Amino acid sequence: MKRYTTIVLAATALVAAGCKDNPVANPIDAPTIDALSGALTAVTLQQLATGVLAQDRGSVDAFAYAIEPEIWARDVYRIDASEPRFVQETLGGNPDPGSFSGSGNWAGFYTALRAANNLVNALPASATPAFTTAEINATRGFVRTIKALDYWRIIEMHDTVGATIQTDDPAAVTDLKCKATVLTYIAALLDSANADLTAAGGATVLPFALPTGFTAFGRDYSLVSNLVKFNRGLKGKVDFYRGLDRKNPTPALFPTAITELTQALGGVAAGAVPKADFTNGPYYAFVPGGSENTPNTISDAKIGLNPLVGDSVQAGDTRASKIVTRTALAGFGLSTTITFVKAVASTANESAPLGILRDEELVLLRAQAYNEAGQLANAILDINDVRTSYGLAPVAPATKTAAIDAILYEKRYSLLFEGAQRLDDLREYGRLNATYLRMETATDPFNAALPLPRAELNARGLTVNPACTP
Repeated sequence: MKRYTTIVLAATALVAAGCKDNPVANPIDAPTIDALSGALTAVTLQQLATGVLAQDRGSVDAFAYAIEPEIWARDVYRIDASEPRFVQETLGGNPDPGSFSGSGNWAGFYTALRAANNLVNALPASATPAFTTAEINATRGFVRTIKALDYWRIIEMHDTVGATIQTDDPAAVTDLKCKATVLTYIAALLDSANADLTAAGGATVLPFALPTGFTAFGRDYSLVSNLVKFNRGLKGKVDFYRGLDRKNPTPALFPTAITELTQALGGVAAGAVPKADFTNGPYYAFVPGGSENTPNTISDAKIGLNPLVGDSVQAGDTRASKIVTRTALAGFGLSTTITFVKAVASTANESAPLGILRDEELVLLRAQAYNEAGQLANAILDINDVRTSYGLAPVAPATKTAAIDAILYEKRYSLLFEGAQRLDDLREYGRLNATYLRMETATDPFNAALPLPRAELNARGLTVNPACTP
């Protein structure tokens, strides 16, 4: 990762320092450069932790993660007569590494990673008057889990292009590592984080306050026992996709993923997770003009759903409430008259929370892992656990392929506009192509990965993506 992410972090800190007395921006959301030096205190830990989460949330809320993968996955259009690249570099051609459509989902997450490294490096080696050993371990485990989440989001959108592993050297231009190597690193990072959390003890509470999205949706993730669930859920997700990876499949990981996902679900067996638990999970909250200081970018009048989303929903599916009519949106050969209910531009939707990893997703991931592990009966139990919760009759797919079809349907409507999940699935199941999907434009390239950003290419003296190294 090249130098500019450190510059961005420092610049952000300086700007924040100049906003301390702003009544709109809570000082806790404005960590200063002073917080990066000297012995860690409860105050500086709070500032640093808030900074890590704020940077991650801002990166998730950007076009390249919040909207672009949904366009590639054939669920969303963003049509803007004054900005053709929302179509021309997504469904009509390849993203330019120098434009917002091609250079995104990179610098923001690496800034968050730099901030996370600074925090971990600042943690004392043992108990101090300010922190117990358990609190230090809990903090390290939490931050490492967020680091893994950031790397996962980078590789989700860059796929086989690869990613770099962040170092503490601000001048380093690090090698581009291949996807399998990055996924292995993420998995190891999550296991290290879990070891930290285990050492902290389940009853330990983090020694800093988390944003409300981490405490108000079914679980309080300031409690280490719940952080373990989050960590194991993310590890199960990563291990499932490591197992499925179309270039480097590792089928032996499917049973591991099942175990991890079941742990994340509190040990609940296949088919037995209640609907009331589906919304459990950490979220990012958005409070425009308040202490959270940013709107949910999905609330956008120029967004519409691909008509296929409306055409494909099954009769009686109560998730159809996510689909609402809108005034006709057309341009560049695309048109729609429907949109996502939370994309309707409104103050309420600007404040809508965004799930990071909900139990409903974990149930469907476990169904996928069961299916790939040859446990079709258990896969069907989890499929129907979700399906029947939304007013649909149970299904009984007789083959692995039929089960994949059923899971993809459930994930599409359960997780609409919650991330890159559908893109991940279409890509890894080999369905992001004209065999399974219609071409949205005459030059539709079925984009599967963002390029290395232009700034990263320039730092390496390159004009095209380099070959990654194992």
